[in-house]
Amino acid sequence: MTCPQKSTVSGEKLDARQRCGHQPEVSDSCHCCSIQLQRITQKMKSVGVLGLFILAALFWTRSAAHADEAEYQRIRQQMSKLAPVVGKWNVAATFHRKDGVTEQVGTWSVSSILDDTYLEFQTERHTKDTPNRSAKVFWYITFNPKTNQYEITYFYNRWASQRVTETGEYDDPAREFKTRGYIPLEDGVNDETVRAIFSLKDPNKIVYTHYSMRSPAETCQRIDLEMVLTHVQ
Repeated sequence: MTCPQKSTVSGEKLDARQRCGHQPEVSDSCHCCSIQLQRITQKMKSVGVLGLFILAALFWTRSAAHADEAEYQRIRQQMSKLAPVVGKWNVAATFHRKDGVTEQVGTWSVSSILDDTYLEFQTERHTKDTPNRSAKVFWYITFNPKTNQYEITYFYNRWASQRVTETGEYDDPAREFKTRGYIPLEDGVNDETVRAIFSLKDPNKIVYTHYSMRSPAETCQRIDLEMVLTHVQ
């Protein structure tokens, strides 16, 4: 027995499969709607996850920015303690060597650079009778908030193969800047340990005292250089 294609029951049209007891199949249009709904749901979920990632990234960026700003301000605060050395200075240097004392003269030019996070030193010195044969040293000081100490790096015109580094601390009560360093095989045979004291008590005069020990040739540190720097008006 075949079912008629359409019939009217209570004024409504019924599909032949409905009249024969078959369940209606999902139409193509309903199937498309279901797929679109799934896609929208997935997009909403992905947007939610993405939103969480964006919020986390913003939080991390702001936290990092606050940390960077705090470190920057701490560096500037510590560098401000060395502000008395900024300027131009005339230098009278006395070298204490095993074969006697040598005197030299020179100049220092000290500038605050890189948003006040570094001090740049441009220095030169020479004997009074050989002004054209000067020894030049450029060096840089900054403060490392992670190690809580100053870091100094030296560059030499006559010792270009070496890059010397030191660490430093500022003694507030004494108003002294103190540095120390280690130079392996400084003369090709001996290791050298050094330290220096910058006395910053007088704004117009800096007294610099440098100590050295070359081991194993020497067993204790000795003063090998004294400099008096006079501020250029």
